[in-house]
Amino acid sequence: MTASAQLPLRCWAEIDLAALERNLRLIRASLPPHIRYVAVVKADAYGHGLPQTAARLMHAGADLLAVAHLAEAAAIRELSPDFPVLLLGATLPDEDRFLAELDLAATVSSLDEVARFDAAGRAAGKPIAVHLKLDTGMGRLGVWADRAPELYAAIRAARHLRLAGVFTHFASADDDPAFTAEQRARFLDALARCPGLDPAQVLIHADNSAGLETTPGAGGPFNAVRVGLLQFGVLPHPHSSSRACAPSRSSASTRASAW
Repeated sequence: MTASAQLPLRCWAEIDLAALERNLRLIRASLPPHIRYVAVVKADAYGHGLPQTAARLMHAGADLLAVAHLAEAAAIRELSPDFPVLLLGATLPDEDRFLAELDLAATVSSLDEVARFDAAGRAAGKPIAVHLKLDTGMGRLGVWADRAPELYAAIRAARHLRLAGVFTHFASADDDPAFTAEQRARFLDALARCPGLDPAQVLIHADNSAGLETTPGAGGPFNAVRVGLLQFGVLPHPHSSSRACAPSRSSASTRASAW
């Protein structure tokens, strides 16, 4: 063992999982009963420790866990073999086979991905769940909203894909309500041009932590929300109406970290 490995830690994070569970229940209580809770736990659950955080969120009543990439999804599969997991980021070609093997839902934003995932489902002998992502102004992943009907039709025609969701991401829901409203309008317009889209069968989600406050009770076809930082007590802005959510982590420097 090297000398550096024996040095004491100067700082660490103490995680209050009870506060995390309380926050989830408070957020859920503020939502209409039919809204599903998608708990975002990307980036090691925002630095809180993915295994411990995911396990507590599943216990507390989250409906689906959302991660950035395959490695995070695999870590959740070590906790639960069948809890719903959505990959928010792009799936690389050499990762396709794991979608069926680990029973994951993949994000789709191109015709190439439709073909790849359909082939992976065919090879596995079972359909792969996908969420169609629309770019309404975030500029990250997603098919541009005007082309959404084309990609929607391709997914519906693929024999080894199952459309499980449609979503977009608001770029500035915390400080630009006008642009958020424009994004929402683009999303709703694109959905209206996707014939046969049934919210009773598909998750339709757009609101993140900040979006929950800019358009409470938005109504329409929305039936799920994605909650990330808010469930950890990080407020969208200083005057947030969600101030009841407690921080789930604190800094300490005088005693050992406790989970």
